[in-house]
Amino acid sequence: MSEEFNNDSSSEGNYSPFWPILVLVVGLILWLGYGDFLAFQQHSFLNQQFYAPTTQQTLQAAQNWQGRYGSIMKDLNDTGAKDPAAASILKDAVQAGIQTGLIRVQPGTGTNAAPAAPAAPAKP
Repeated sequence: MSEEFNNDSSSEGNYSPFWPILVLVVGLILWLGYGDFLAFQQHSFLNQQFYAPTTQQTLQAAQNWQGRYGSIMKDLNDTGAKDPAAASILKDAVQAGIQTGLIRVQPGTGTNAAPAAPAAPAKP
C-alpha cells in the first residue's frame, strides 16, 4: 500500500503528455473540418436553390409588380378621387388589406407617396 503513494521520481518518468494532447488536437481538427464541410454544403445548397431558373423567374415577377399593377392602382386612386362612393369602397379595401397583412405601409410616407421599389437580390 505504501507503494501506491510513493513519491519516487522514477514513477513519474513513465507519463507522457504526448498522447492526450495528440488526441485533443486530432479531435479538434476533425471537429473543425466537419463544421467547415457542413457550412460549405449548406452554402452550396442555398446557392443552388437561389440560382435555380424557377427562382429567378419568381424574383423577376416580383420585381416587375409595379409595371403590371401600377396602372390599375393609379386608376383606382383616380376613381376614388372623383367618386365619393368609390373612395369609401377603396378606403375600406385598403384598411382590410392593411389589417390582414396583405398591404404593408411604410411609416412616414403619406397616402400619395409612390411605393418603394423592391431591393435587388444580393449576389455572392
